[in-house]
Amino acid sequence: QTFQHYFKQINLSSWRMNYDQLIQKIGAAVFKIGSNVNSLQKQVSIIGTPGETPALRAQWEKKKNEIQAAVESTNSMMRQVTDLCKDSSSPQEEKTRKVQVERLRQQFTDALKQYKKYQTIEAEKERAALSRMRSRTASLRSEITRQPVVDTQYAENDQLVDDDNRQQKLSELQEFQDELETTTALINEREEAIRRLETDMVTVNEMFREIGAMVYEQGDMIDNIEANVEVAHQRVEEGTAEVVKASQYQNKYRKKVFILLGIVTIAAVVIGLVIYLSTKGKK
Repeated sequence: QTFQHYFKQINLSSWRMNYDQLIQKIGAAVFKIGSNVNSLQKQVSIIGTPGETPALRAQWEKKKNEIQAAVESTNSMMRQVTDLCKDSSSPQEEKTRKVQVERLRQQFTDALKQYKKYQTIEAEKERAALSRMRSRTASLRSEITRQPVVDTQYAENDQLVDDDNRQQKLSELQEFQDELETTTALINEREEAIRRLETDMVTVNEMFREIGAMVYEQGDMIDNIEANVEVAHQRVEEGTAEVVKASQYQNKYRKKVFILLGIVTIAAVVIGLVIYLSTKGKK
């Protein structure tokens, strides 16, 4: 029994350490999610404008990757800490932990809502920019098609084509082709970014469903805890009532004993007086 008690204390200490560590990590992760989302929200209006540079897009991708990793790890830690609450040393402690976890879960949910709101705005901006770029490529292809053939030195009337005009046409054609190539590459890049964004949005939606399931499970557990506390309270009240009844019975018994003793005492006194008086009369 001594060893069992010892190991129980070790397990309890380990549980508390793991629980406290998870609580701290969840708090830090939620703060990081909120901080990065706020930073992205301030710059979302730049998407699809001349101010959008490759360096900025690289920064955005880095922040979004950090957010996504924090979201997934936080969701996993929330599941772990919820399970740890089941091993509390008492119903009251479990209920206290549940309240603490629920507060963190609400903060996580709020951060996810902000992130989802940003994702929706970003997706709209990205799709609008993609639509403009596709329209531009269509215009460029049309311009290239309308360009005259200038790759021959002679025209149909066998007159030498003006060299300056020829060079100008070739330069315009090359510019259109270069822009078309660049825009097409940007379209491919933006389409890939939109696919990643849509995947991240699906992941966030799954997180909301998991949180909903955990909240439902948490509610059942809290109800069970409250039910157990209520049952314990009822048992205490029942025990108290039994003690009161026993005390009443004991008091009644004592009264009966005192009355009986009084009757016996009075009877003894009466008998003694009768005997005394009878003896005295004979004398």
